[in-house]
Amino acid sequence: MAQQEISCGLDYTIAPDLQACLTEALHANYAFIVSQIVHPRFRLSSLPSGNTVGGFTRSDMILSPQDWNSRVVGRVSGYLDPDSPSPIVQKRHEDSLNEELAYCRGLGLPAVMLSLHSRKSNNLARILQTYFETSHHPTLIWTSVPMVCHRTMRSCDEDNSNEEAWNEPWYWWTKFHECMGWDKRIGVVLEVSADLPSKDVINRWLGEPVKAIVLPTSLFHNNKKGYPVLSRAHQQVVVSMVERDAQVIVSGARRSNIVYYLQYLYRLWKRRPYVVDDPMLSYARGWEDFLQTPLQPLADNLDTHTYNVFEKDPVKYDQYQKAIAQALSDLQMKRKEDMKIQEEDSAVVTNVKEIIPGKNGIVDNDRPFTVMVLGAGRGPLVRATLNAADITNCKVKVIAVEKNPCAVVVLAAQVREVWRDRDVTVIPGDMRQINLSPKADIIVSELLGSWGDNELSPECLDGAAGLLRPGGISIPREYKSYVAPICSPRLWAAARAASPGNAQQIEKNLETLWVVYMQNKHNIAETKPVFTFEHPSEGIKNQDGQEVTDYRGLKVTDNRRSTTVTWEVKQDNVMHGFGGYFDCVLYGKEMLSIVPDTHSPGMISWFPVFIPIRTPLRVQKGDTISATFWRCVNSRRVWYEWIVEVNNHTTPLHNPNGRSSEMLL
Repeated sequence: MAQQEISCGLDYTIAPDLQACLTEALHANYAFIVSQIVHPRFRLSSLPSGNTVGGFTRSDMILSPQDWNSRVVGRVSGYLDPDSPSPIVQKRHEDSLNEELAYCRGLGLPAVMLSLHSRKSNNLARILQTYFETSHHPTLIWTSVPMVCHRTMRSCDEDNSNEEAWNEPWYWWTKFHECMGWDKRIGVVLEVSADLPSKDVINRWLGEPVKAIVLPTSLFHNNKKGYPVLSRAHQQVVVSMVERDAQVIVSGARRSNIVYYLQYLYRLWKRRPYVVDDPMLSYARGWEDFLQTPLQPLADNLDTHTYNVFEKDPVKYDQYQKAIAQALSDLQMKRKEDMKIQEEDSAVVTNVKEIIPGKNGIVDNDRPFTVMVLGAGRGPLVRATLNAADITNCKVKVIAVEKNPCAVVVLAAQVREVWRDRDVTVIPGDMRQINLSPKADIIVSELLGSWGDNELSPECLDGAAGLLRPGGISIPREYKSYVAPICSPRLWAAARAASPGNAQQIEKNLETLWVVYMQNKHNIAETKPVFTFEHPSEGIKNQDGQEVTDYRGLKVTDNRRSTTVTWEVKQDNVMHGFGGYFDCVLYGKEMLSIVPDTHSPGMISWFPVFIPIRTPLRVQKGDTISATFWRCVNSRRVWYEWIVEVNNHTTPLHNPNGRSSEMLL
């Protein structure tokens, strides 16, 4: 979750007096320090068994347990390389690393920092897996990597291509993280360099679980007043990382008073580009990257709290009101045109023995328009309809259909107390099972989910098609779902651990759609459409081309869908799943959208969905990602299935027969 204040630590390369260093940092208002676990004065002398001779570091009594548990990040010796090509060195370093990790376990440190030096980290991953299995204290592992590999940079000078140098540390990290099973207890610490990579490389790091960034004091330069400041490009990197929960570690030689660095970072964070008045940012604060199970309002009745949250949306109902007003205006215009045609066609009028308004083909200019609000909830769309009627100076008869008994009570109370002078009727029941007369000129509903149709709007509105007169208007008129392949180890690990259990439960978690305000993620490719639904919908036809109807005379529709979407990969990455979005045409030009490029400003009613894949896929620049999605329907439920192909690698089919997630009809 995004932090509201920046958290800064101070790195001590050498700490002769650890207590004095911690005191200095805390007095300067730093939150923690980073220090070597093994004091440079001590020398590790290992026996073949791996046991050390004598003490190898300082006593834990120099600090209080509270300091060890919350204010010190321990750094293991930087020279340790348990994946060394030399078997002798490998064993010696493995023993030393185990000794230092065991001491960290005894201290109860909140985090342990270690460094990666290459793509070879299998043995390191094995050691840390053992450490996690045997440690009961919730210690995090911070994996430190440089932003650029200078060794690779030197080898690339001849062909003037340094792209590999910026990619190499990312490979170190992702190979290691993959070996660790994308464990959420593993994070990366990024050492920011003086030269910065391209925007694409930085954005890719923003999708990784960056726990901290290291800012060497050499990156700061003094302003006219002598205080340390960062370049504009480095400022943007710092703000972007901290917005995704990264902490900041100041390291290196003291080129200025340590307080000045912290004060500057505080000021930088407070004056960051931030739209305070954006309702979405305010509403989503604290919910970043927090997975939620999608609502099923058809199967389950919503509670008062849920209604209350959604009714606060400052944009959604305003858009609905504009759409209803436009629909009423168009109906008024059509009625006037029909009246004009009727007056001109005097022959029709004279041949009618008895002129009855609304019958015999005679247009009733005084008849109110019937607007049915399907799934009225506690009445926000009823209010929008009444407001639209006032704006357009139309007479309306509003019929509110709602199946939730608690919401019906609220609607009935508002009819008595608020709308007593208006023509509003409440009909309790399922919109798919009731039959009302007269038919509606307009039906209005808000049945959309975060992926468009995932709250069964198509089935509900098709079942209620008999409530709409021929030529009537449906609001919404059309909606589409969208997906984009994303990299997000944090979301994938959160989905995997969402419902603790055995391997079967973990598999189910990774075959489920999750509603989440995604922040710590990176889009691998652009967003593309998946499924489209229109209302009133077209019915299926038989072999003779005739529409098939049910026992009520309503068109039989088929809401099954399947589609294949492809993307070309522009940058080496790891794919963990998809981000899912939707947009909706209410009526005319009035729209709602949560697609990133067209998001309705300030709308808070929907977070996107995260659609995971069971095993993350490593993709290379130039690869083609091909994803096929199915929307499956039977008599009692709806579910999605999906499969992904990258070159010659194909994932298993996800959620076959709705075994892990489904929407009940």
